[in-house]
Amino acid sequence: MVTTIIEPSSRLDHLRSLRHLVLLSVIVPALGIVSLPIAAHGQTATTDRLFELALYGTQPPGRLARPVTLDGAENLATIIRSIANQADLSITFDTDRVNSAPARSVHFVNVPAATVLVDVLTGTGLHALVSPDWSIVIVPRETPDESSGAGPPTRTQTIRGVVIDRHTQLPLPGASVAIVDLDPMPGTITDAEGRYVIEHVPFGRHDIEARFLGYETTRRTGVLFSSAKEVVLNFELSEQVLAGEDVIVTPREEKDRPINEMAMVSARPFTVEETRRYAGGADDPARMASAFAGVATSGDVSDNSLTIRGNAPKGVLWRLEGVEIPNPNHFAEVNIAGGGGITIFSSQLLDNSDFLTGAFPAEYGNALAGVFDIHMRRGNTERREHTAQVGILGIDFATEGPFRVGASSSYLINYRYSTLGLLAPLLPIDGLTTYQDLSFKNSFSMGPSGRLDVWGIGGLDLQKESPEPDPADWRIETDAQKLRLSLGMGAAGINYRHVLGNRTFAMATVAFTGTRTHLDQWQARVDTAGSEVALTQTLRVSKSRVQQVAGLSLNHKFSTRLLLDGGVRLKRFSYDVANAAVLLAGSALEPVSSGTGNSFVLTGYEQTRVELSRAVTLDAGLHAQYFDLNGELSLEPRAAVRFAVDDEKAFTAGYGLHSQTEDLQLYLATPSGLSASEQALNNRDLRMTKAHHLVIGYQTALNRISRARIETYYQYLFDVPTLETGSYSVLNFSQDFEFDGRLVNLGAGRNYGIDVTVERFLRDGYYFLVTGSVFRSTYRGGDGIWRRTRYDQRFTANALAGREFVLRDGGAVLGINARIGSTGGSLRRPIDWNESLAQRTVVFDDRLPFVERNPIQTIVDVTVTYRINRRRTSSVWALQVKNALAQGLPYFEYDFVAERLVQEKDVIVLPILSWKIEF
Repeated sequence: MVTTIIEPSSRLDHLRSLRHLVLLSVIVPALGIVSLPIAAHGQTATTDRLFELALYGTQPPGRLARPVTLDGAENLATIIRSIANQADLSITFDTDRVNSAPARSVHFVNVPAATVLVDVLTGTGLHALVSPDWSIVIVPRETPDESSGAGPPTRTQTIRGVVIDRHTQLPLPGASVAIVDLDPMPGTITDAEGRYVIEHVPFGRHDIEARFLGYETTRRTGVLFSSAKEVVLNFELSEQVLAGEDVIVTPREEKDRPINEMAMVSARPFTVEETRRYAGGADDPARMASAFAGVATSGDVSDNSLTIRGNAPKGVLWRLEGVEIPNPNHFAEVNIAGGGGITIFSSQLLDNSDFLTGAFPAEYGNALAGVFDIHMRRGNTERREHTAQVGILGIDFATEGPFRVGASSSYLINYRYSTLGLLAPLLPIDGLTTYQDLSFKNSFSMGPSGRLDVWGIGGLDLQKESPEPDPADWRIETDAQKLRLSLGMGAAGINYRHVLGNRTFAMATVAFTGTRTHLDQWQARVDTAGSEVALTQTLRVSKSRVQQVAGLSLNHKFSTRLLLDGGVRLKRFSYDVANAAVLLAGSALEPVSSGTGNSFVLTGYEQTRVELSRAVTLDAGLHAQYFDLNGELSLEPRAAVRFAVDDEKAFTAGYGLHSQTEDLQLYLATPSGLSASEQALNNRDLRMTKAHHLVIGYQTALNRISRARIETYYQYLFDVPTLETGSYSVLNFSQDFEFDGRLVNLGAGRNYGIDVTVERFLRDGYYFLVTGSVFRSTYRGGDGIWRRTRYDQRFTANALAGREFVLRDGGAVLGINARIGSTGGSLRRPIDWNESLAQRTVVFDDRLPFVERNPIQTIVDVTVTYRINRRRTSSVWALQVKNALAQGLPYFEYDFVAERLVQEKDVIVLPILSWKIEF
């Protein structure tokens, strides 16, 4: 073979880059081309990263962008020499192999050299690899079934998706997409509609990078390729403020960058893959998020409620596809408002989403503690794929695919069902349970400028309990209890997104949400003589709320430095509440909260992003919320700033005024002892609870795959509903279906602390996440005294780690993940011992504040997965062990046999075994 080196300057010293000389000496011999003799002056020969020339797209940088003019019929070697001479490029190739390609007619006038070279090599079996100094090597393109040695052919999969402008939603034709952790890198460029396809990607985890001249390079790390399902991965690129020729962008890992660019403080994205992989996650976003900084749990395995920076769980907002939805949990609000047993969301439908813990951007309203901004992915538009799973949590089936191949429209549906008794320990109630849920997202292309998404989720829950049939077996209160609980939650909507010109897009939304709760509870008691059994109803809860939503948002990019986003939304709702309880032992049911009617909430927001310089970015906006039930208008300014010291370090600061409405049962409480006219007013004149959030943070890259972040925060809450006297405050609200008090906005609260995160992203088969928070949470009741809140747990700390082992040449993957989390104990009111003995039940002294602390809880979770990749299917065995150390929270029960209060400890160790097949 003959080595031909095309040198426009005819001098070898034009290859003055030592990196290029080392590149040729190491890579070229491996390709069957005669190597060049070089002397590296004692330096160790290392190989630079080689890029596919095609990845630079239609707007390549540097000398690759120099115009070339060719016209006529020539053999391939002559064409390549002409390109090299005109563009001042160094190109190395095998003359014999290149000349074996047929001659062709070419006609290019002032076309970038990279585009011409890619075009003339198409269909020849050759491709061009380029080094960082623009030197090019032309080599044969290996077929996916070729094997470099003994052993089976490489197992591969396909990745497809679209690349669009983040702010205008326009496709980016000619953008490059590459698998950057493979060498050489397989890649491609997008077509006129921004679509790309890369075939024959080896099984395993890979890093995918999308780049386009003038835009920030985006990289997705640790994307899993397996046998059964294609990878569908879409990119939204942001235009760079400063761009120019010969600027080489070395991308950083963007895993810690929120989906919502306006969220510059106290926000982090999470992937659906993390909800599956993190130990203790149980495919549940809420349980997964409990590992993040600033987030604490009750320490009880039976619920997934979150205490964020000392706030009550009821302060968390859930959004789905941009629409506020009711608490999306099975058995929601039963034990703790804002919590539940397990999320209705199936991991089969989730897309990358955001989790925010403070100082939210202007588009988020009606939240004081945190925000889950959930997105559902679109189905595969080219191939029908299915997933089935069976396990202790029930059965799960998902299907997706195109309505019609080639039409850019798709469906995605998931259904789950469970009646297994082993599910009970994961839910906030005892006994045999039944739950089911359905989720879907159908996406339709509406021409080159529009897309219509139809989505929905819904869940049904049922719980029944009966007393032990023999009164002699009654030892504690739940042994003599009868209960029937029925819950339902649903949300469905239509989003239409339309591009208006080159700088603007709008989205219109119509949605419906609803929730209902029916709870009847009876208590059987033996009289003091032990001869008579009485079964009396002690609680009746009936609540429903149906909401219609209509909204419109507009996003406009004035320039790369100035972005504007705004919108309005009307939420009209109807409600029906009829709660009754036994307030005194031996009395009948009395109404505690009741009312029917209609009301509405009108919200609007505007937020602006300004790139003041390459280092300084400012986000500012205003959120407005009008609540018709009490006639209150809340205007809430928001602002955040980011100062980038360099590409690796940045300081951030954010401020926001936030407000939240209370549960309808509090507004409709019917205090006893008032006149009929006073009871009719209820608590409807209550103002919304409000809070000032202030956050200051610093983040730095420890290396390309590790990050550290520290944030300190202060929150001041005001207009907090309390009783007019005493220590009661809704900041301590957990759940109370029997509440009937008259509330006033006299309370206040303070939360402050420091959050620390150190994270290594999944690379080379392992990852870790370490988080810690130290915080205080205090409140002021109607009596004006400052005290600790129920949720003043003082600290929380978590450590997660995981390792993946690739076995059988990618045919199997073993994953081992573990998590240890420790949380300070929450506070509780003391027990009124005398009254408890008199009523033969546990009675807390509501006159006293939260002064007794639960013990520190240390929870260990372990997850082991084993994936098997076959030719057309992939199966996954998973074992998740929650609370492996058998920790439990102590509590008191009245013992009918001993006739005294006894301490119990509820210990739950839950092994969750499942088997999933993808086909």
